[in-house]
Amino acid sequence: MKKIILLFSLAISILASCKSHYKPVLTSSQGINFKVTSLDSALNESKASKKPLFVFAHASWCPTCREMEKTVLNQKLLGDAYNNNLINVAIDIDSSTGKLLQQSYPIRATPTLFFFRSDGTLEKKVEGATTALELIRIEKQLVQN
Repeated sequence: MKKIILLFSLAISILASCKSHYKPVLTSSQGINFKVTSLDSALNESKASKKPLFVFAHASWCPTCREMEKTVLNQKLLGDAYNNNLINVAIDIDSSTGKLLQQSYPIRATPTLFFFRSDGTLEKKVEGATTALELIRIEKQLVQN
């Protein structure tokens, strides 16, 4: 019984330390570079620049978010398209800004990707992970409209 309690305590300690030390990858030498700001500020910037807005709603505890950061969002193809043509914002859903986002746009899965037109209209919402090719398709569609 003592071994079970010890193993359980060790597992909880490891999980707690992983959660508190993880920092999302918001800048990349090749991939998408994200700003950390509120949805309202991002929508205002989008409107002023006449560029569509991409919001990456993530969580520090989300393994799918981490995987997307490492294998999808860091790709040069995406960086070239998104950094030039869109306003890119990352919002942690557990932050105060994330809670405000969820009041207007409910989040059922992480990550959730929101795509807004420059007039503030929500064009598309993607729940869960997606591919770089799908993100390029969405970007082209947004830029053409």
